[in-house]
Amino acid sequence: MARLYNRIMKFDKRIRFAALVDGNGRILEGGMREGVEPIEPLEKTPHLIAKLVSVQKAEDLAEFFGKPEYSILVHEEIMAMIFRAGRRLVLITADRKFALNKVARLRSLVTKK
Repeated sequence: MARLYNRIMKFDKRIRFAALVDGNGRILEGGMREGVEPIEPLEKTPHLIAKLVSVQKAEDLAEFFGKPEYSILVHEEIMAMIFRAGRRLVLITADRKFALNKVARLRSLVTKK
């Protein structure tokens, strides 16, 4: 993940956070960009990450919509992108000024073997 984290952070300076996470919101590797302050209180981070990735984990939706590939959640303060990496997930948050047309390239970067 260290190499992936570095590639993601170099991809765009608007990316705030990139981590390999499990479905319970635990950060397995990665984290916040150096010098960037989290928006949420640190004690709330695992809970908020779990909420964000729950959208991507929703297997019950697969019955109707097919297997999930990735999710994008746009909020007033941040944009969250969740990509599958095997059984784990890669969560990336970015400033709201991150261009949506870059998501496909970012996805290729994350899923590249």
